[in-house]
Amino acid sequence: MDNTARLGRIASIIIAALLCGEAWGQTSPIRREIYSRLDSHDNARAAELIEAHLQQAPDDAVMLYNAACVRCRLGEPDVGASYLIRAVKAGFADFSHMRRDPDLRPIRSHSIFQAILAARDAADQVLAERRVERWRRNHPGDAYQYETDVTHRINYITVLPARDRQEMRRMLEDQAAVLNETLFEGPQRHYVLVAVPTAEDLRHMFDEPGIGGVYTHRSRELITSDIGRSLRHEFVHVLHHSHMDELGQQHPLWIQEGIASLYEDYRLDAGGAIEYVANDRQNIAKKLARTGRLMPWLQLVALSPRQLRVEAARVYPQLRSIFRFIAEQDRLQAWYRSYIDRFDQDPAGIQTLERVFDRSLEDIEAQWQRWLNQQPVIVSEAMLGAAQGPSEPGGSVSTDEG
Repeated sequence: MDNTARLGRIASIIIAALLCGEAWGQTSPIRREIYSRLDSHDNARAAELIEAHLQQAPDDAVMLYNAACVRCRLGEPDVGASYLIRAVKAGFADFSHMRRDPDLRPIRSHSIFQAILAARDAADQVLAERRVERWRRNHPGDAYQYETDVTHRINYITVLPARDRQEMRRMLEDQAAVLNETLFEGPQRHYVLVAVPTAEDLRHMFDEPGIGGVYTHRSRELITSDIGRSLRHEFVHVLHHSHMDELGQQHPLWIQEGIASLYEDYRLDAGGAIEYVANDRQNIAKKLARTGRLMPWLQLVALSPRQLRVEAARVYPQLRSIFRFIAEQDRLQAWYRSYIDRFDQDPAGIQTLERVFDRSLEDIEAQWQRWLNQQPVIVSEAMLGAAQGPSEPGGSVSTDEG
């Protein structure tokens, strides 16, 4: 079988896996013990348990993937690669995690690993078209407008009038140009679907109140209630996740959400220079400081997804303020570029921040608090009682699933 045919065969497997998905939440005593052994790096015992499990469930995609990881840990890259292709054939579809997983580092140059990722890329346009067709089937009628931006790899599905669609596309093109030049080093590698649904459809899509937008990386779908703050926030996640895929890195939530929050409100001058505009999150951050409720930075950088959701009301304003402070000190680009270069030594990003500022984290945090205290209170149109459209959401969330 030549390489083109091989890629086509693997691509068809990948398409099937991504379209059907698999059950991720299964639990059992043996699975719990396997994960415990993996967490404690008892790799030999984990491998034994996985083999025993696969004797009973040979098509368990997640456990086949775990087998690939543990075999790489044990210094058996060829065996690990064979388990990896079995996992994909069984339905494993978290290719972004695969790109970033440090356990698979020994086989990143392996022909099987490279063939899987090449096939995933080759299948991208087909997957994107099928996502659009699925939307058409699930939302019949003429409520939605469908457009494709081939240059920026975006499929738009919206209920917006033509003028708003044009403004939205221009805004995202400008935002992508700035981010790719300063931070993310290039356009997203895969097609993404950007949807602005009807209010009725949104009620069925968002299962939490106050959510303004969501980006699901596994399905490459961005759904937003507005074409303002939520869309700008979630589009950063599109570009950032793509960059992490390219780098094989998984950046912590404080960095992902901090950069996304920073880009919620900004202005570009005629030359393309950016100014990050203060918004109502600044008032919340100032109130948190005044009432002694700011979260210490070391606590912020260690937040889990669940903790971030629970503490969202005070975390997002604080993260936006921190990243706006870093940007106004003209250190955002230097810090991020240094961070991705030193990621293996500093995955949390704190040591790199100290290097770029040439001071301790405690001193940087104190400097930020002084800066925050000097920032003015923001008076928005909403505070003045002006009519407000649907462009200022109550919250935003991103999911990283493949």
